[in-house]
Amino acid sequence: MFKSLVPKNDVFYGLFDKISSNMVEGVEILVRMLNECDLYNQHAVSLKSLEHQTDQLVHSVMSHLHKTFITPIEREDIHRLAVRLDDILDLAEAASSRIDLYRPCHVPEEAKELSHVLLASVKLVKEMVALLPNMKNRARIMELTVEINRLEDQADYIRRSTLARLFREEKDPFELIKWKDILEYIERATDRCEDVADITEGIVLENA
Repeated sequence: MFKSLVPKNDVFYGLFDKISSNMVEGVEILVRMLNECDLYNQHAVSLKSLEHQTDQLVHSVMSHLHKTFITPIEREDIHRLAVRLDDILDLAEAASSRIDLYRPCHVPEEAKELSHVLLASVKLVKEMVALLPNMKNRARIMELTVEINRLEDQADYIRRSTLARLFREEKDPFELIKWKDILEYIERATDRCEDVADITEGIVLENA
């Protein structure tokens, strides 16, 4: 009876790995979307479907959390990590849905650059989450935290500088409003990557 309340570590870690894989796949769709204007709806639908699948995985994490007596790491950390990983994909999906809705006439090169920064960040997040079961990888997790934080700073700079340029140069106010909204969602996704990095770093320090 007691053994049924003690999960193998790979229950939570396996779900985190699946969520992280979906997160990377979703951002890859967003990157392609910004380069394929004639396929906006197709990409938006694909990303929405992936986001829905990921919601089910997050629900599984929460369900296991409620049924589990002993967890491999702190319960609060599991909850926070699942929520923040989900947030990343939610924000990428929100950006894609707005691209599909707004159908902007022209995609700024900076928007494509920003999406690549987000992709680089989520790939590092995926690596970081995969290292969690082995706390001996502390040094690499710390390196990843620094790099993810750097990418978040870069994303924030790209967003601000792009908006400054568009305010100076964009003649159509509707296009300006569209890209202000889209860029903010992509940049906020990098913020959530930074949150995941901070949570993971905290877990490693607590278990060092």
